[in-house]
Amino acid sequence: MSDLFLAVDPDLETAPFQQIVEQLRAFIERGELQPGDVLPTVRQLAGELGVAPNTVARAYNELQESGWLSSDGRRGTHVAAQTPASDKRARAKALRDAIAQCLATLIHRGYTASEIALQMEHELRTLTR
Repeated sequence: MSDLFLAVDPDLETAPFQQIVEQLRAFIERGELQPGDVLPTVRQLAGELGVAPNTVARAYNELQESGWLSSDGRRGTHVAAQTPASDKRARAKALRDAIAQCLATLIHRGYTASEIALQMEHELRTLTR
């Protein structure tokens, strides 16, 4: 996990624990975190991210309840051996939700629809080269 970049942006409307949940789940879905990979302790990750330990604990707990992580007490928290299948509907909904949240934040910050669209097109072209 040490080579993965995880960050919490306090300026986002998304709660910090939810940002952690979304990022860890994305790492697992992309295969950057594999079944059995050990995650940092709650205190360690909280220190790295500059958040309260209960924020990380809440994120870990949510991911455990939904089947993405498991915890073995002394052995720590790790990626579950079998993670939930990402069906097409769930992926599409997650994409819609992420885009809607991003757009709401940008509009709240005063950007116009045309500014957002132009920048999004530019970023997509840059990222998919």
